[in-house]
Amino acid sequence: MKKPIKQTLCMLLAVFMCLSMAACAGGTNNDGAGTSASPSAGESSAAPGEAKHVKNLIVGTSDQPATTSILSQTGSLGKFNYNSITYANLFYPDENNDMQPYFLKSYSISQDGKELEMTFPTTAVWHDGVPVTADDMVFTFQYMRDVMKSKALRNLSDIKVNGKDSITLVFSQPDAYFFVKNATLTVFVLPKHIWENVTDYAAYTGEDAAIGCGPYKLVKVDKDAGTMSFEAVPENAYLGELTVDSITLKSYSSQDSLLMALANGEIDVIYDYAAPISYTLLDVIANNKNIDSGESGYTGCNQVTFGMSKGPNTDHAFREAAVKSLDWKLLSQLSNGSYGEIPGSGILPSACPGYDASLWKMYQDTDEANKILDNAGYKDTDGDGFREMPDGTKFTYKVAAQYAQKKQELLNRIGEVLVSGLKNIGINAYFDQAALSSDEANKSMVTNNDYDMFIGYTTTGVATYRTAFWYFLNREVAGSGGMDWGNSYNNEELNKAYQSLMAAVNNDGYLKAVGDLQKLASKDLFGFAVSWEKCFFPYRTDKYQGFKNYPSIGVVHAETFYTITAK
Repeated sequence: MKKPIKQTLCMLLAVFMCLSMAACAGGTNNDGAGTSASPSAGESSAAPGEAKHVKNLIVGTSDQPATTSILSQTGSLGKFNYNSITYANLFYPDENNDMQPYFLKSYSISQDGKELEMTFPTTAVWHDGVPVTADDMVFTFQYMRDVMKSKALRNLSDIKVNGKDSITLVFSQPDAYFFVKNATLTVFVLPKHIWENVTDYAAYTGEDAAIGCGPYKLVKVDKDAGTMSFEAVPENAYLGELTVDSITLKSYSSQDSLLMALANGEIDVIYDYAAPISYTLLDVIANNKNIDSGESGYTGCNQVTFGMSKGPNTDHAFREAAVKSLDWKLLSQLSNGSYGEIPGSGILPSACPGYDASLWKMYQDTDEANKILDNAGYKDTDGDGFREMPDGTKFTYKVAAQYAQKKQELLNRIGEVLVSGLKNIGINAYFDQAALSSDEANKSMVTNNDYDMFIGYTTTGVATYRTAFWYFLNREVAGSGGMDWGNSYNNEELNKAYQSLMAAVNNDGYLKAVGDLQKLASKDLFGFAVSWEKCFFPYRTDKYQGFKNYPSIGVVHAETFYTITAK
């Protein structure tokens, strides 16, 4: 029998008060997972004729427990919440990357793109037992606009309350579609009675910061064991009946450990936001008939930005020679092994909506690259083995990479391949290590455009609406977000195309803008994708059925907890 919500809250608060402040080293067993009576994975029960519920789904991740605030995106809970766990996203992307209502019952966008009407349930409750009301809805959008400074709500001019279950957001610009697409992961209803007096939301760590109106409430955190435990809240079953009664989120120190835990049956599925299992580790599960590799197309990508504001990069001929000097077969294999695909010149991966298959694909031709540079005046006039600028000026060419803990080894290796290709056509290139000395040094380099080639990556969340092009644009156009990448190319034609994407009032307008951006990338070569990839989020198939493997995401997503049942 489920505990009353208020009783569970008391238990939650008591547990939070005694949480260890020690850093988590990553759990390797089930100690501390759930309450003392928590069921183990694989157990199920059902009345005659009903689907067998999953009593406890164990999800493995490589992120570690951190803050429990619903307004934090850090740590294991911050990333897991993208799937509507303790908070309920307004919308979620389905397997075709189309936006569907989640917390909302329905939504509609006006023809001019300036109004977004939303209806919402009147039966939802906060995890402290307080009902969710229209006041919470109005407060949420005001707070996100005025306190959190959400770019997607920058032009929100009015909020109309249409009744107890409906409101309309009114924008001064056609931003409604932009808001819906950007609300994929991190826009959800806030409890007014908790956040109305909190101005520094990022620093707030009160016990009630964990309270949301998601389908699951957080009931236990054990940082030493690396686990978080959740119980279903039937009142908040937004997509139908919840078939998973409880969840254990268990942290591991590496992908190797995750795969071993999956192979040993310690966990049921793997979830890591924007960090698929490396193809190099698939041998661990290759012969296990009870595990599906969870292969799908990947909308994110590793990519390179040219520093377009200075030096030889201002010359299209130089950029063309640079991309044609690269070993594209090696780059694709390095990124994704035999699954890797040599990318097209339009940057956007083939798994993304609006992909243009007509654009030419990257290829290596060192003879052609040398000829292009010779004709453009880049020659080795002093015989030292490296080309000078057309005016005879010597130059070095700095290749640098994003500071990224989980991907650093791969990004650095990509850098080495880029340098090797450039040197083969007489460019005095080097891979910069100084910018990897600290996160601050890396940020400073990017902000100041102190690079010639910069290697970074687009996550699946950014790819859902902003696309990989977000990273190539001037911040005045693209807007800030996360680490302030970009600023590399302030081109009027490119800016206009991206502004059209942000101003799209429907899917047709969005896809047209995506097509225009790809054509510009193919023509101007202001950057390029390193490879197009398949991604892997493995899961066990022996205990449960009904998993849906979403491209780029895997089997853990908003629908999972309504579709899987025990065998």
